[in-house]
Amino acid sequence: MIISKYFLFLIFISLCSCAEKKNAIPAIRKEINKNPVATYLIQMGDPKLDRKFGAEVFETQETFKYLLVMYFDGTVQNDTLNVPNIGIFPVVKIKAGEEKLSCIIGFADDKNVFREYKLLSVKNDQLRLTTLKKYAVSGE
Repeated sequence: MIISKYFLFLIFISLCSCAEKKNAIPAIRKEINKNPVATYLIQMGDPKLDRKFGAEVFETQETFKYLLVMYFDGTVQNDTLNVPNIGIFPVVKIKAGEEKLSCIIGFADDKNVFREYKLLSVKNDQLRLTTLKKYAVSGE
């Protein structure tokens, strides 16, 4: 009876230690891509005037943190985009929004399904970045 309890305990410990190693994504990137990993840009009139709307997403040293560069009518604004750690290397994507001057910034899940995260739009001639959905990752 005592041997079986110890045996079950050892099996339990072994299973737990194996589960912790699964899906280990490094917090720091070894190499940073200097090109945007996602881009959505549309021209607003004459291209010579650099009037455009959209966004570009760039990698940073941190695996789940990105630089979000937003464009509107000759102005440029920067923000940080934090992607949740869902157990895979993040893949950021940008899709057209419902309005002409809008786009949806998100990421691909483990089944390559686009998950909406932020909405970039224009309201009262100002850029607006709105959180569409919040994501939480459990330890299981």
